[in-house]
Amino acid sequence: MARRQNYRIVPIPGTPNSLVLGMTWQTVLGQDLTVAAMRAARQASATHFTQSGPRSPAVGLLVASGRERRAKARSRLYSAAAAFAQLQRHGTQVAYAALASGEVWIAVVVDGVVQAGGDMVLADVPSAREKLDSLIQRYGEVVVHGAEADGAQPFALNQLATQTNQQSSLRRAAFRLSMVPPVWWVALGLLLAYLAWDAASSWWQSRAAREQARLHAMQDAVDAKAVWRQALADWSRSVRIDGESGLDQILNSIAMAPVDPGRWLLIEVDCRPEAGTCSAVYRRTRLADSHTLKAALPTGWKFALHDIDTALVQWTLPASVTERPATLNLNAIPSEQELQATWVPSWQALRPALQDFSLSAPTAVSVRPPNIKLPNGLEQPIDRPASIALPAMRSLVINAPLRSLYALALPPATALVQLQVRHQPDAQPRLATSEFAVTLKGILYVQAR
Repeated sequence: MARRQNYRIVPIPGTPNSLVLGMTWQTVLGQDLTVAAMRAARQASATHFTQSGPRSPAVGLLVASGRERRAKARSRLYSAAAAFAQLQRHGTQVAYAALASGEVWIAVVVDGVVQAGGDMVLADVPSAREKLDSLIQRYGEVVVHGAEADGAQPFALNQLATQTNQQSSLRRAAFRLSMVPPVWWVALGLLLAYLAWDAASSWWQSRAAREQARLHAMQDAVDAKAVWRQALADWSRSVRIDGESGLDQILNSIAMAPVDPGRWLLIEVDCRPEAGTCSAVYRRTRLADSHTLKAALPTGWKFALHDIDTALVQWTLPASVTERPATLNLNAIPSEQELQATWVPSWQALRPALQDFSLSAPTAVSVRPPNIKLPNGLEQPIDRPASIALPAMRSLVINAPLRSLYALALPPATALVQLQVRHQPDAQPRLATSEFAVTLKGILYVQAR
């Protein structure tokens, strides 16, 4: 049981509130001083506590009894010492106030902080004077308020009514969730998360099993092969192909690019069949300007200056290349055996005239699975039957002299991605090198193995 505390209650005139004199003050430590203050109040079995501020380590404790212990919400209690501390923020200040009962209240504040043991009610004036003298001797330079002494400042308890605010208000030392250590919150959170995950996982697995069973039942009623054949047909109509004829038309378009129009020197040509455009980079030489380049370019070709000595020329591939309805024919896709028997020997024969030839391993194409509509209005993808094989694609990269591409044989199911020509005037003509070096990138479509 807590020791009875020697405190006094002084009503604040004109309000239902009161000042509390004679609280027990102590210093608390911790990152959260409010939580530390509540913990100190509970350890001392205090009914109320207060702080000089949210960052103040000084905590005032009150073990109330009787009517104050059962105070209603409309009646608030305020610490007289905390209110005095708000009035005196600097230096060592001592409040001295005589009470109507003949007792004397003394409070000690240093730089706005109530000191431990610095909130007391003395039985009579002699003992109060003795205590005041000991405080003056202890603290040295002290400003006394209210006592009849040399240099004392005037003081009355009603001056503290102006500082009855949140900082001086007494709070009940009831249990609060913020007093629970963080580690317990973490443990509780982990436990609740695990229980929620376990329940949700069980429900989801049960639901997924029911949905899977219903989906299989619906798919049994749907001809999955026919649906997937239609999906492959739709996909093939979206795939553009070029083959040898497309390569020939692109080479013819590149051949139209002049090497030195208007004294500008060709650097490189870059054609993108998918976009239907080609571009060329030219470098200015002596006596050349924009007018000479414009006059020498074919009709319809446009150019823009990258800088004062570099021009970027662009033109459109012929309509026969960009507008033809050439899409992938699933029945014309060669098998790996046909590729090895028909096309590989021709590439091997041309290989000495190529710098390098790269053909990647086959990878399945990406086809969006067809969907069926469920009774709830949502769509569910249909699993591909094992008998329906997806076509494969192989990436083709060739570096060679430009002239070698005129002898290159390509399967009809070939899509050209990029053809880049680099002009190298100083290159020594050989079987695998020339003034015009080319890089060809494409995709070969083959049947799945």
